[in-house]
Amino acid sequence: MDTTLIEELQTYIKAELGDAELYRELAQMAPDEMEMNLIMEMAADEQSHADEFKLIYKDLTGEIYRPNIPPVKLNMPYADILRDRIIDESGDFRKYMHAHQEYFNNEALREAFFNAGVDENVHVVRLLNFLNQ
Repeated sequence: MDTTLIEELQTYIKAELGDAELYRELAQMAPDEMEMNLIMEMAADEQSHADEFKLIYKDLTGEIYRPNIPPVKLNMPYADILRDRIIDESGDFRKYMHAHQEYFNNEALREAFFNAGVDENVHVVRLLNFLNQ
């Protein structure tokens, strides 16, 4: 068993679950319903990534991984949170596209990393749009 991959999956699951929670909270700060709905879609994307990584983790280890995710406290202005998320999401895009190449011969991993990377890139575009409105 590839212990590095297992550890990476644990990290990715935690991060995606944390991001999903963050976006659910951020949606409450959105200036309008359309932006709130788009942010909630982003939360659903992040949850979906975590769920997909959990399935792969279970297939590899035979165990269910349920990390403890602390509650999110957003205590910065909305625009500052958007800026931070742009940096985080663009880093995630690069990370997942690299993993997509690294595990290209494993169809489940290749697809999971590709899908997560594409979604993270879409999130960056949305966040930039929100910031520039």
